[in-house]
Amino acid sequence: MKDRALSFYTGVFMISGMVMALQVMQSRIFSVTSWYHLSFLVISVAMFGLTLGALKIYRSDEEDFRKNYNVIARNHTVAFAFFILIGLFAQLYIPLVSQDIFKTFIYLPIVAAATSAAYYHAGVVITTVLTRSPYPIGRVYGVDLLGAGLGCLAVLLVMETIDSPTGILLLSAMAFIAALCFPVPADHPGRKRLLGGTTFDVKDLAVVFSVVLVCVSAANLSVKRPFIYPLNLKTLTVTQDDVDYDGWNSISRVLVTKEREDVPPFLWGPSPVLPKDYKVTRKQLVIDGDAGTPITKFDGDFSKHSYLEYDVTNIAYTAPGIEKAAIIGVGGGRDLMSARYFGVDQIWAMDVNPIQIKLITTEPGFAEYINLKDLPGVSIFNQEARSWFRQNREKLDLIQMSLIDTWAATGAGAFALSENGLYTVEAWSIFVNSLSETGLFTVSRWAEDTEHEFTRTLSVAMGSLFNLGVTDPSKHIAIFHSERISTIIVSRSPMTTEQIEAMRKTAQDKQFEIVMLPGYAVPGDVLGEIAKTRSVEEIKQVSDRLPMDVTPSTDMRPFFFNQARMSRPFEVMRMALTVDSQYNMLYAGQAKALFNLLIIIAFSLLMVIFVIIGPLLKTVQDKGSLFIKAGSLYFVLIGLGFMLIEISFLQALGVFLGHPIYGLSIVLFSLILSAGVGSLISEHVPLNRLSRQLAWAFLTCAYAVCISLSMPSIFDTYAESELLTRILVSIAMIFPAGTLMGFGFPTGLTLTEKFDTRATAWFWGINGAAGILGSTVGIALNMGIGIDRTMIIGGACYALLSICFLGLHAAAKRKALA
Repeated sequence: MKDRALSFYTGVFMISGMVMALQVMQSRIFSVTSWYHLSFLVISVAMFGLTLGALKIYRSDEEDFRKNYNVIARNHTVAFAFFILIGLFAQLYIPLVSQDIFKTFIYLPIVAAATSAAYYHAGVVITTVLTRSPYPIGRVYGVDLLGAGLGCLAVLLVMETIDSPTGILLLSAMAFIAALCFPVPADHPGRKRLLGGTTFDVKDLAVVFSVVLVCVSAANLSVKRPFIYPLNLKTLTVTQDDVDYDGWNSISRVLVTKEREDVPPFLWGPSPVLPKDYKVTRKQLVIDGDAGTPITKFDGDFSKHSYLEYDVTNIAYTAPGIEKAAIIGVGGGRDLMSARYFGVDQIWAMDVNPIQIKLITTEPGFAEYINLKDLPGVSIFNQEARSWFRQNREKLDLIQMSLIDTWAATGAGAFALSENGLYTVEAWSIFVNSLSETGLFTVSRWAEDTEHEFTRTLSVAMGSLFNLGVTDPSKHIAIFHSERISTIIVSRSPMTTEQIEAMRKTAQDKQFEIVMLPGYAVPGDVLGEIAKTRSVEEIKQVSDRLPMDVTPSTDMRPFFFNQARMSRPFEVMRMALTVDSQYNMLYAGQAKALFNLLIIIAFSLLMVIFVIIGPLLKTVQDKGSLFIKAGSLYFVLIGLGFMLIEISFLQALGVFLGHPIYGLSIVLFSLILSAGVGSLISEHVPLNRLSRQLAWAFLTCAYAVCISLSMPSIFDTYAESELLTRILVSIAMIFPAGTLMGFGFPTGLTLTEKFDTRATAWFWGINGAAGILGSTVGIALNMGIGIDRTMIIGGACYALLSICFLGLHAAAKRKALA
C-alpha cells in the first residue's frame, strides 16, 4: 500500500512540475519564432487548457471518477505527453507571425488550440488527483505545489544545458514515464487502448514512446546542427544548411551563419564617402531569429579595418581623451574592435548572454576567429549591464551601447510590448553617472527618419539628465545621422569645445548629418520641441499633442519600443491596417504589435465566452439571485486581481533581474509556493467571519499598493547586487502577496458550497475565464498606465471583494429566513 501511495505521489509531483516547465520552455520558443510579447500568450493558453480540464471533472460522474481515478490519471497523462509533441510541432512549424494582420486570425487559433491541448489533459489529471483520489487532499496539494515550484527552477537549469525543442521532447518522454506512476490493476480494462486495429497496453505504449523520444533527443543533441529546430524565425523561414553554430539557453537562441569571404564590411550607419574597395571575411550572429550582428575575422592587424572610421556609431571615439571605455552588449565583438581600433587602452565588454561571451572567449573555431580575447587591457565578461555599472567604481571616458535590436525587429514592432531595462530613465542615469567628468555615453538606434523616430530616445536622454540635476540638457547632447542609423551622445558635464569640434570635423569629413550639436545645430519639428524642454513634465506636454507617445520610458513603464497609444485603439487599428504615407514604417510596426495584443484579448474573450461561460451558464439555476451575482463577482475579482498582480510582477522583475525569462520563472515559482502556503493556512485560520473576510480583503489590497509604491526604491537599493541576491529580494516581495492571495479561492469555494454545491463548476469556470483575460489585459494596462498603477488596480480588485462578502452574507440570511 505504501509503494502504491509513493508511486501516486511521484506521479503528482512529476506532472505538476512538467506543467510549469512546459510553460517556460514554450515561452522561450515563442520568443524565437514570434515577437517577444507573444511569449506571454503561453500563460493564457495554459490557463485556458487547465480550466477546461478542471471543468470536465466537475461536470462528470463523480462516483465513476472516484472509482477509476488512477486509470483516468494514467490515460490523461499519456495524452498530456502526446499533445506536448503536437504543441511543439505547432510552435516550430506554423508561422505565428505574419506581416499580414489577417493571417494572424488564422494562425493564432491553430497554434493556441495545439498548445492548449496538453494543458487540458494536465488539468484533468491534476483535478482528478486533488478531488477524486482517496489520498488526503492537503498532502496531495502539498506535493502538487512542491512539484510545480521546483519545476519552475529546474527548467532554468535545463535550458542552460540543452536547447528548448529538445527539452520539450525530453519533457514528453518524462510525461510518458510519469503515467506509469499511477498504478492500475493488470486486469483493468482501462489499461488497454486500440491503436491501428490492435489492442495495446497503455503501459507498453508509454515505455515505447519514452524510449523513442529519448533516442531522438540524444540524436538531436549529438549533431552539430540539430534537425529539430524552429523553421520560422519571426517573419523568416530558415534551414540549417547555412548555420555554422546553433546554441540555446534560457535567454535566447544564438545562430552563427557560415563564413563569407571577400565581402564588403558591415557598417550600421555607413558614411556616404565610404571607399568601395574594403573587403573582409565575416560571419553573422543572429539572436532569436532576428537581432543580428557581424562577426568579422580578425588576424591582429587593425590597419585592415580602417572602415570603422566611416560608421556613425563610432563618432564619439573621435573626441579627445578617451582612455577607458565600456561596451554594453558585446555581441560578435564589433564595438570592442572599434574601441581598440580608436586607441582605447582599457576596455570592459559585457553581455547578459553567456553564449555570446563563450563564442568570443572560449568556443573552438570562433574565439580564434574573432581573436579579441587576448588583447591587452581588454576584459570580456558575462553580466547584466545595470548591475555591473552600479558595482563598478571606475569612472569611464566612454560607454557605448549600439543597436540592441535590429531594424527589421523595430519596424515590425517586435519589442513594442516587451519591457527593456536598458532604455529607461533610471538605466541611463546609472550609465551617465558612471562617466568621468568629460565622459560620453553613446547610443545608436535605428531611425530612418530622425526627426520623428528618434524622439523617444532623445526624451530618455533628457529625462536621465533631468534626473541627475541638469537644468539645460541641450549642452550635454549631440545627435548624428547616417542612412538608417542615428547616434546620440550624452555627456555628464557640458560638452567641451574640443569634444564638439572633434565630432563636428568628423561629421563634416564623413558627411554625417549633424542633427543636434551644442553651439551649432538645433533639430526641428518634434525633436526640436523636446530638445527645448526643461523638465519631464514639459516633455509630457509635448507628447500629449502628438499622435504617438514620446514620453521617456521608466522602470515602471519600461516599454521603450512602443509609442502607439493604448488609449487610442481606433487610431492604432487604422495605422495597423492601412498603408498610408502619413505613417512611417516604425509607427506602423508598433501599431501592428499593439493591434496583435488587442486581437489576442478579443480571441481570449471569445474563447472564454463560447467554450467556458456559455456552456456553464446553462447549468446555473436562478441566475438572477443575489448569491449567483455576488459569487460570480467574487470569483471574477480574485481571478482578475491575481493575474494583474502576477503580470505586474512579471514585467517589473524582468527589468530588475535583467531578462524576462528570469522574471517568468521566479514569479511563477514564488507565486505558486506562496499561494499554496496561503491556501493551506486558510484551512487552519479560516475566513469564516465577516470581520476576518473584510480584514483580509483590505490587507491584500494594502500590500499590493505598498509594494507598487516601494518597488522603485527597492530596485534602486539592490540594483548593484548579484543576480542571486536580486532573486531572493524578488521572492521576498512576491511571497507575502502570494500568501495573501492564496486565501481567495478556497475561501470562496467554502462560502459558496455551503450555500449551493451545484454552482461550483460555474464559479470555477468564471474564475478561470477572468484569469485568462487578466493575463492579456494586464500587459495592456502595464503599457497604458504603468506597472505600478496596474498592480494598484489588482489590489483594488481585492478591496472590492468586501462588496461580495456583504452580498454573500445577505444571501445566506435570506436563505435562512426562507
